[in-house]
Amino acid sequence: MRRWIKRRWQHSALRRLLAGFQRLRTPWAYYGPAARQSVQWAWRSSEAANFTYDLTAKNKEYLAAFVSAVTRCSLPEAEAFIREVENDAALRVHVGGGPYGRRLGWYALARALKPRVVIETGVYEGLGSCVLSAALLRNASEGHPGQYFGTDIDPEAGKLYRAPYVRAGEILYGDSLASLEALKQRGIRVDLFINDSDHSASYERREYELIAGALSERAVIIADNAHATRELYDFARATGRAFLFFQEEPLDHWYPGSGIGVAYTPAPFTV
Repeated sequence: MRRWIKRRWQHSALRRLLAGFQRLRTPWAYYGPAARQSVQWAWRSSEAANFTYDLTAKNKEYLAAFVSAVTRCSLPEAEAFIREVENDAALRVHVGGGPYGRRLGWYALARALKPRVVIETGVYEGLGSCVLSAALLRNASEGHPGQYFGTDIDPEAGKLYRAPYVRAGEILYGDSLASLEALKQRGIRVDLFINDSDHSASYERREYELIAGALSERAVIIADNAHATRELYDFARATGRAFLFFQEEPLDHWYPGSGIGVAYTPAPFTV
């Protein structure tokens, strides 16, 4: 009788159902916190896109290592740049408190590279514009002037981009491809290029193709959409550049994070 009951239990639908619920504990351990955070976010936040969040302490360490690898600055220097923007009280007040997420990396890259020209396509409210311009203003105070150009098709974009950060550059309104073409016609050489406009793969690809001839030899190209498309990876391969990707790890936020895709020219390998 016991054996019969045991066999029936082993093949019963109830046993499979209970076992399934038990196995759900594993994915819930991964995704449960995000589900709870999404409910809290829905009630407390007014954001609908371009989410803002801090990064975990470990993720910031990885970000510093990423910046160091791309720019060949030392790891302590990269860590100092990230702390610098986090501790910039004037910037924090100006943008309404931050936090900056992967834009910490944008800032650190701009500080390490000392670019003469930075272009960001797609500025939205202008948080990235302010962060990048803060880096350029800091560079200028150290004897390394640089200029920022943002592009956006929305004439209302860039509401955060006001004094003192507009001293570092300007926002060009209209189609980003037309704005990039106009900058090329001015003979501008670009040291840092950030793609963050229309996130379709075809438009992203057209931006890279258009700006390619205006990139300096030391240019670094950032894709804000590299977690979703492979366009920058393909561009890097086609132009003989290296490609790296940094994955965000948001702190206490339901969003899994995007990242920073970078195409750059690595230092020559020596033995």
